[in-house]
This record gives sequence, structure tokens and C-alpha cells, in this order.
Amino acid sequence: MSIESHQRSEGQSVLPSAPRSRPRHGSSRMLESYLGDIEYLLRERLWAEAVPLALALPHIGAALAHSDLVSSRERYLGWCNDWVRPLQDDTSLSVPGPEELYRMAEEQRVEPQLAACAGVPVSALRQLRLRRLSRAAPPRRRVPLTEVGDANGEPEVCAALLDAVRRWYGDWAAGDPTVQNNLARLAVLR
Repeated sequence: MSIESHQRSEGQSVLPSAPRSRPRHGSSRMLESYLGDIEYLLRERLWAEAVPLALALPHIGAALAHSDLVSSRERYLGWCNDWVRPLQDDTSLSVPGPEELYRMAEEQRVEPQLAACAGVPVSALRQLRLRRLSRAAPPRRRVPLTEVGDANGEPEVCAALLDAVRRWYGDWAAGDPTVQNNLARLAVLR
């Protein structure tokens, strides 16, 4: 299956069959701003705000990869299965599996309407879209986990999801026309 003919059913993988060379596009300012906000919240130890935003990332990734901006429980699990893994620079951290991440998202009330059927993750996409209105923030430094301390493993989960989204975007989504079209659509919505 080629990336360009990226028509998938609910349970299929997001991972492309062959790795892409360099992405054709740069980074998404909207997406980087969203990720930067999560990192800021982690540095400030505002777990209650950072964790739901991070746990919404798989819904955002799954929705951006679908032409109708649709996500579901199955798409969330598939995205996590394909992209979430231990950080390369610290393999001592354990990362929860897709089912555990989804359970955590349910506990945080992240897009609860998508548990029963597929739909648009409205809250998550609205949060992402709001970042397009913000001024370009100065470059933020990435958060080492040693700086954020431990809060029931929440910083590790957030860091793993941040890493997964950056890898997803850099390795695949930056060159995917569906993702790029959806990001452009979100940028012009009022």
C-alpha cells in the first residue's frame, strides 16, 4: 500500500510500508505550538493540564491522517501501536501499551464520545486549531524527564507521546497530502 493511496479502514496501520526519504515540508507551526504548550506545562509541573493534552495526541494524529478528520478507539489504538515506543535516548523508561494509553485517555475524559463509534475528535482538534492563532512563541527547549520529576508516570507518558508525534510528523505526516490538507483546513476554519 503506498502512502499516497492512504485509504485505510478502521483497524489498519498508520505506518507506511516503506520509509520516506526527507519530508517535503517543514514542521507544522500549529502542531509544534501544541507540543510546546505541553512541554511548558510539564516543566511547570501542571500535570492536570498537560496529561489530557498529551493523551489527545493519538486522536489528533489519527484524525489528521483521515480525509474526514475521523478518529475512533480503533484508530487511536492503531496510531499508538505504530508510533508510541520508548524514547531512543532513555530505554530504561517503560511506555504503556496502546490499551493502557486509551484507558488513561478515558479516565481523563479525552474525547469520550469516540469510545462507542467513530467521529471527529472536536475538542482535541479545537485545541490544536487554537494554536494557529497564537503568536509564534520563541523556541522552547525540550523537557528532559529528569527536570519534571515523577507524578505517577505521567511525565513519561507525555514524553513518549510527544516523541511519537514528532516522529510521526517527521517520518510520515509531513509528506502526506491528507495530513497537510487537513492541517491547512484547520488553519482556515473560523
